[in-house]
Amino acid sequence: MKFNVHLICNAHLDPVWQWRWTEGCSEALMTFRSAADILVEYPELIFNHNEAILYQWVQQYDSNLFARIQKLVAEGRWFISGGWFLQPDMNLPPVENLVRNIRIGRDFFKEHFGAEPRVAYNFDSFGHPGTLPGILKEFGYEMYIHQRPEKEYLDLPDNLYQWKGLDGSTLATYRIEIGLYHNERSNIEQRLREGADLAVKLGRDVAVFWGIGDHGGGASRADMDKIRNYIPMDDRVNFLHSTTDRFYEGIRPLIPEAPVHEGSLQRIFTGCYTSLARVKRKALEASGAALQAEALTTEANSHTHESDCHPRESGDRNPLSDIWKDILFNDFHDILPGSCTEPAEQDALELYGRAMENIRRMNMHSITRINQSVPELKAYIPVTVFHSNSGLNTFPVEFECMSDYRPLWTGEWVLRLFDRNDCEIPSQEEQPEALLPFHGWRRKISFMAKNMDPGVHHFHAKATDDRRPTTDGGHPSSVIRHLSFLALHDTADSWGTAAWAWRDLAGTFETLPGSKMIVEHGPVRTIEQEIRKYGESRIIINRITYAGWPVTEYKIRVHWNEERMRLNVTIPTDMASPRLTAEIPGGADVFAPDGQEHVHGRWMVVTDDGRPTTDVSHRSSVVRLMGIAHNGLHGFDFDGKEIRLSVLRSAAYCHEQGFSLDSGPYHKYMDLGIHDFRLALWEDPSIDPAAIAEWLITPPLVWPHLSIG
Repeated sequence: MKFNVHLICNAHLDPVWQWRWTEGCSEALMTFRSAADILVEYPELIFNHNEAILYQWVQQYDSNLFARIQKLVAEGRWFISGGWFLQPDMNLPPVENLVRNIRIGRDFFKEHFGAEPRVAYNFDSFGHPGTLPGILKEFGYEMYIHQRPEKEYLDLPDNLYQWKGLDGSTLATYRIEIGLYHNERSNIEQRLREGADLAVKLGRDVAVFWGIGDHGGGASRADMDKIRNYIPMDDRVNFLHSTTDRFYEGIRPLIPEAPVHEGSLQRIFTGCYTSLARVKRKALEASGAALQAEALTTEANSHTHESDCHPRESGDRNPLSDIWKDILFNDFHDILPGSCTEPAEQDALELYGRAMENIRRMNMHSITRINQSVPELKAYIPVTVFHSNSGLNTFPVEFECMSDYRPLWTGEWVLRLFDRNDCEIPSQEEQPEALLPFHGWRRKISFMAKNMDPGVHHFHAKATDDRRPTTDGGHPSSVIRHLSFLALHDTADSWGTAAWAWRDLAGTFETLPGSKMIVEHGPVRTIEQEIRKYGESRIIINRITYAGWPVTEYKIRVHWNEERMRLNVTIPTDMASPRLTAEIPGGADVFAPDGQEHVHGRWMVVTDDGRPTTDVSHRSSVVRLMGIAHNGLHGFDFDGKEIRLSVLRSAAYCHEQGFSLDSGPYHKYMDLGIHDFRLALWEDPSIDPAAIAEWLITPPLVWPHLSIG
């Protein structure tokens, strides 16, 4: 019996990597045109390609080529494979992003090509979470193909295996076993021979992924001629120009007997958990803000009894859909992980900026519709708050406003806050962003929202000369831990290739004499400030404890000026039998205290009860617990005594370890300059860690001075 070698021609095309998106778009147009031309010349060839974003570029910039591709797909010559919007990083984006990536891609391909691929793939993503089998099965996928982590980094029972996810879902999975996802110009015959050898050895069908790739390319006439010449010389197998779905059909009978791998597919490229820290923080901010905007739009529709009231500036485009596409584009596996160039990083940050500005415009449209539909609240300073975090009903809120149209030059004035029924809300005045000697003309107000359901809530503020005595804003059950900030040597490349732990200490940030002070103190909270220094870098730490809320918040600003080093923040755990559970996309996983660098989402919880669990909320029986949430510190290590969160690393941009940095001209290093990040710590087992992370990244929206009614 002859087995089949499935020749799966593709053109791996990174929209961004060593190049910016405009070059990626240009290459997509050229690669797709070349593929359409060569399919005419070689009638046996089938071309496979994923990633809706590339097809959308063709649709936008070359409609005639798009029509040619539609015809080739209908004829079975061009196969829509994978079916996603693009091939993202799989570790860092929130699950909402991954789901939208799949849905947007599948909807596009079904609408324009009538295609619904059964096999998903992410050839080049740097690891895959254990929640992915369940996600893929919900979309109807029957198999998943990946390349990384390769066999030298991850031992699998076989390259064809059943992947059992954390929810118990099992999905047929295939790790590319011959070469990579592409071939070089000189080795197509070698790949064909290796494919035939392996098919004979294993006694089953195998796949050879070929076509020039990374910057596009695909099939070449030279390679097609070599394939035509080789096939008659090797009659041990059948060589088929094929597709990912057809390959799945060929191996489908073997899947029930394939060995099982349980859990995530990790690890590779640990530097990517931290590289380009600004992009990582903006990614979470933008995704959270888009979800918040969706919730506010839904609220506005319920108030005005309209189903679709997005502001539209041109045509029928839904701005929220465009916002999500901007956000998802930056999830690409050479942008969000931090392996691109500095110009590409700037493009990504500008794209997040566009998304955030469009979100602010949408929110303004929604909240004005809501406020115009509710009973009037006559107030000198109206205040509107939108809260969308279903996991929290008690939480801090802060906003800035003007105390009057002109400064209140005489007397001692204080702004007091009231609800719609004129009941006073305990609040606290603090220093606003502006530093002007105008007698408190602009004020910052903080207050604790209590028992507040998700939705829109209205308050009002007014200036009064009735000053109340200040009470203690600290809270005895707040988590007070000493955070250490470590400067570590980091000479690895942008990916952190072959680096599994970061423990080479260069020095510790030390407190500057006289820098410790209490900067705010009142009935809502106390803010303590401290400045630490190492080398040419400084860290300004603001620790915030709240009255009646058992969470300690840290707002931290870093002035980082150390090249080829990394910054870690260390948090002691002080537990006898610690067990660390951390968020991954769509769930949570347990991590061993091995002192190695791992990747997680927005939060982690350490318990000392030693019981295996991924349900870390509402656990009153836990003896001790410490929770940590943050706004994008994805890399961490845990040795059982302390957690080290990786804050940033100043590796060279888009640098691979084979390129020496030890001599020659100056090179550019990532993550230098000013960074702001936030942490929250707690020990209350009833707190939902995902809710705290959401509050930290996407706090309630506040509109002062907006008319109500």
